[in-house]
Amino acid sequence: MDKNLYTLRYSDCRDSHIYNQTIHYLEEIFQSPSDQMIKIIGIANNFRKELEKINQFVQQTTRAVCPYCKDVCCISKHGYYNCEDLVYLYALGLRPPHYEFGRKDSDPCQYLSEHGCIMERSIRPSGCNWYFCDSLLDHMEIMPDYKIFDDSLRDAAELWLKMMEEFDRISPCQDNP
Repeated sequence: MDKNLYTLRYSDCRDSHIYNQTIHYLEEIFQSPSDQMIKIIGIANNFRKELEKINQFVQQTTRAVCPYCKDVCCISKHGYYNCEDLVYLYALGLRPPHYEFGRKDSDPCQYLSEHGCIMERSIRPSGCNWYFCDSLLDHMEIMPDYKIFDDSLRDAAELWLKMMEEFDRISPCQDNP
C-alpha cells in the first residue's frame, strides 16, 4: 500500500479513480490529529489568510482585465484539485466540491459563472490561484499595490511549501522513491 500512497501523492487527480483514492487516504490520515497534524492545520490556516490578503488586489485586476479578454483562461485544465490542494482543504476541515470528471482541458471551468468564479479564492484549486495570464500580469505590474501583492504571494508560496514538507514528514509515502 505504501507504493500506492506514493503514486497518489504524485498523480493527476483529474482521474476520478486516483482522485477518490486520494480522498479516501486523506480522510484516514486526517481522522487522527497528532502534533504534526496540528502544525499542518496551523500552516494551512496561515496560508488561507495570505490568500485572503491578496484577494482584493486580484479581484480588482480581474474585473479590469478579464471581461475584455477574448481567450478565457478559466478553463477546466486549471480547475481541478491536485493532491496538495486536497491536503490543504482537509487541513482546513473542508471537503472539495462536487466534480464533473471527463471535461476537456479547454472547456470553461465548471466553477466559472458569468460573474467570475463561484468559489472563494482561498479554496480554489492551486492551478487557478497560481495562474495569471500575461494580460493580467501586465495590468498588475503597473498598479501601485503590486509590490505588496507580490510579497504576499511569495509568503503564501512559502507557507504552501512548508505545509507540504510537514505533510511529507507524516505521510507513509515519503519513504518510496
